[in-house]
Amino acid sequence: MLSQAIKLRIELLGLNPMDLNPVLALNNDYRIEIYQRKLAVFHKKDRHHVFVDFDSKQLQYRSQAHLNAELIIKAVLGKKKQPTTIMDCTAGFGKDAYLLSLTGSQISAYESNPLMCALLKDGLNRASIDSITVYKKDALQHVKTTKCEVIYIDPMYPASKKSAKNNKQMTFLQNFVGHQAQMAEDLFAQAKLAKAKKIVIKRPVKAEYVSGIKPSSQVIGKAARFDVYAQ
Repeated sequence: MLSQAIKLRIELLGLNPMDLNPVLALNNDYRIEIYQRKLAVFHKKDRHHVFVDFDSKQLQYRSQAHLNAELIIKAVLGKKKQPTTIMDCTAGFGKDAYLLSLTGSQISAYESNPLMCALLKDGLNRASIDSITVYKKDALQHVKTTKCEVIYIDPMYPASKKSAKNNKQMTFLQNFVGHQAQMAEDLFAQAKLAKAKKIVIKRPVKAEYVSGIKPSSQVIGKAARFDVYAQ
């Protein structure tokens, strides 16, 4: 059961608190609460909180000192680094959307999981970020008709036990969202029908191409790469 304070907080975000109960019921190890003025999910066994925080030291470091060096910026905006409109099909904790928004771009972020969506909206609200609009919708149903110039897809893939153990947010996503093997293929198929100028897909560095289709170009890091498909 959600407290009245939490219900009110969620309603102020434009969401229905009742949508969260079925999601929380899937994993009794977690409960939702307000922690340090943030909407958060508490893990009862490990005694830690998970929340969206765009003021974290890690994000601030990446955004202030190394923004143009970020691989996602290079992949999505290209060499000219001109602001654009972007559909983020897999918003999650919003880190990629946040970095992209700092370039002056406008982001339409889609997150179908109601609990993840609530945490993301709360984080954006606290940070007063208005260049990212969050939709509690399945991107698969909307990507084909998007008017955005770039479509960005970051399908979650299975994490190693070591990386998941050391990353609270990754563990949360694995528990509540899970790995959906077909997601990348389905989103890519619909994205190719859109009028966007570019599709960018984040992949593990050694993974196969989505649907076996070779990208127009790539931006490659140590652990992940960005496959760029010009349309």
